[in-house]
Amino acid sequence: MAKLDMKPGETMIGSGQMSLYQKQGLTKKPFQGNVFVTNQRACFKISMVPGLEMDLPVEEIKGFSVGKIALFTAVTIHSKSGKEYPLTGFPAKKLQDWLRQAGVQEI
Repeated sequence: MAKLDMKPGETMIGSGQMSLYQKQGLTKKPFQGNVFVTNQRACFKISMVPGLEMDLPVEEIKGFSVGKIALFTAVTIHSKSGKEYPLTGFPAKKLQDWLRQAGVQEI
C-alpha cells in the first residue's frame, strides 16, 4: 500500500485501493491507485506514478456524489473549481464515511 506524506497536524481518517476514472481521448479510463482521506485533505495516488493525481484540501471540496459506473458504485469528489474525481472500488462505502468525517457534504 502506498504511503502519504502527512502535513503537521494531519491525521489519517481512511485509505484504500480504488480506481480513478480520467478522460483519455473520448472515453474515461480507470487508473489503479490509492485514495487517502485525512482531517485536512483528500488525495489519490496512481500506482507506479510519482506524485499525487488529486490533492484537494477539504475547504476546496464542494462535496461528493454517489452513482454508478458500469455495475460499480462510484463516489465522485467535486472540487469548488469544477473538477470531478470519480472513484470506484471496494472501499466506496467506506470512502463516503471518511469524507463525511472530514466534513465533506454529500451533494
